[in-house]
Amino acid sequence: MQNIILVAELRQQMASRQSAVEKRPGVYRWWFPKDNAEELLSHFKNRVLLKDVKLQERKIKGKQYVALYFGISSDMRRRIRWHIRGPFTNSTLRRTLRAILAPNTNDDAAASIVNQWLDSCYWEWDYTDTAEIAEQLETEKLAQQKFAYPLNISKNETMPTAWIAELKNLRANSPH
Repeated sequence: MQNIILVAELRQQMASRQSAVEKRPGVYRWWFPKDNAEELLSHFKNRVLLKDVKLQERKIKGKQYVALYFGISSDMRRRIRWHIRGPFTNSTLRRTLRAILAPNTNDDAAASIVNQWLDSCYWEWDYTDTAEIAEQLETEKLAQQKFAYPLNISKNETMPTAWIAELKNLRANSPH
């Protein structure tokens, strides 16, 4: 992928209406600081350690990151808005993080907690000509690389069935 930005910087750009993200279809990946990822995944009863699954890892500005979420969109600008500041009902990633990090808080408090976590992440994306091409790329990458994206439910064949069931249950029982 060709584009990557710290979410805190992207949030500032969007607030000033200076976002570099275009209204085009594409694929994207969320990179979490490795220590945050380990803490996040430790909340699950069906515990999976980062060392137990094949995650994409990379160093960004001297710090280790892991990819926990991969997706597609027909409109990348709208998708990132939903992910970083939209209502919980619009973003499965936000809803998942709320279910894990702030299950018993009101929407404002939960949004603050989730935003704080997301601001330490990097968002990576690339554009495609059509949404269909984005979906094909996602399917091919997931099939070829067999990387685990622990926060994805759809098409996630790399995480244990018990993990996916718990993730679905968390999302279903979190406030919307």
